[in-house]
Amino acid sequence: MFFRRNKPEQQRPAVKKVSELVNSKSHIQKKYISLMLVPSYSTGKTRSLRIPRVVLYGFAIVFFVIFAVVGGFYVRSMYFQHRAWSLNTSYEETRDAFDAFREDAEQAQSDLIDATTQMYEQLSEEQTRAQMEMYRQEQRHQDTLENMWDLIDEIEEQIRDLDEDMQGIVAGLSARKIIPPIAALIAEMEEAHTLLRESLAPQVLGAAYEPGVGLLNHSHDALSESELIARLDILKAELEIQRALFEDLEIRKEAIAPYLLNYPTLWPVRGSISSGFGWRRNPFGGTGHEHHSGVDIPASWNTPIHAAGGGTVIFAGWRSGYGNTVIIDHGGGLTTMYAHNTRNDVRQGQRVERGEVIAFVGSTGRSTGPHLHYEVRRNGTAVNPTAFLLEHL
Repeated sequence: MFFRRNKPEQQRPAVKKVSELVNSKSHIQKKYISLMLVPSYSTGKTRSLRIPRVVLYGFAIVFFVIFAVVGGFYVRSMYFQHRAWSLNTSYEETRDAFDAFREDAEQAQSDLIDATTQMYEQLSEEQTRAQMEMYRQEQRHQDTLENMWDLIDEIEEQIRDLDEDMQGIVAGLSARKIIPPIAALIAEMEEAHTLLRESLAPQVLGAAYEPGVGLLNHSHDALSESELIARLDILKAELEIQRALFEDLEIRKEAIAPYLLNYPTLWPVRGSISSGFGWRRNPFGGTGHEHHSGVDIPASWNTPIHAAGGGTVIFAGWRSGYGNTVIIDHGGGLTTMYAHNTRNDVRQGQRVERGEVIAFVGSTGRSTGPHLHYEVRRNGTAVNPTAFLLEHL
């Protein structure tokens, strides 16, 4: 068995009653303030502290005064701190505003300088552009004047060329007046051209135009622009007249062309006539004379013989005394004969054109050497061929 030992009971401190603590002398107690100090542990002794009220009130007053003074200083410091913060904020705002104003002023000054520089550059560019434009206009004006002179020279050259071409055509046609249809057509053309110029000139050149007065006799002297333009207009009008005349000439030339193509005006071979048309001494000896119905043109063996004009071959073969012979009918009663050929290159009934090769030079038949015997007959009668020999190939 276990026996339980009883612990000795702890002795509790005696707690005094409040009535015991309070002295009966209440007037003395009023002068003090008692503070009871109770320990946190149970074994400690409770103590009381008695402080005089005067001291406590003095400490309270002192503490209050100190608190009031400190609070006043604190409030004052807070006021000045707030005031300083406000002034600092205002200063910073003022400084920021000043910095912004300064930046704006510097930017405005920079913009003003840039605008002034840009305006100066623009004015310089405009002035340069205006000068360049004026120079270009002057250059264009000068180029226009030069182009007008070039155009005048070109038109004058065209007029001269047309005039020379017309004169050449007219001269060539006039040389063929032996062709009866051509003679009549040339006379008709000359009369038509005179009437055409007289009718066109007043319309395109004005009433002041005088037929027969040349427009190309003026030299390139210094002329005013208006005179130059007037001169150019006159030359253009003259060129139109020349073109109209040339077109009419071309139309009439086309009408004459068939006669020119068929009419025998071409030399059949190149060379010179050794024996002409008419009476001559007998080339084979003897004292007698004989009538030569054509002309003899010496040439080398196998020289090509060309048709003097277009037509139809009515004979191609051997003919007594003439050897190899070709006869071409050109229409209008005209025929040509090519004799003593080494060989013929066409056949009877064949159509040949002007200048086409029809045979080759030889010495066949009654001949003393290689040559071409050439005859022209009108309605069967031999005529002098030299009047028809107008041009070479």
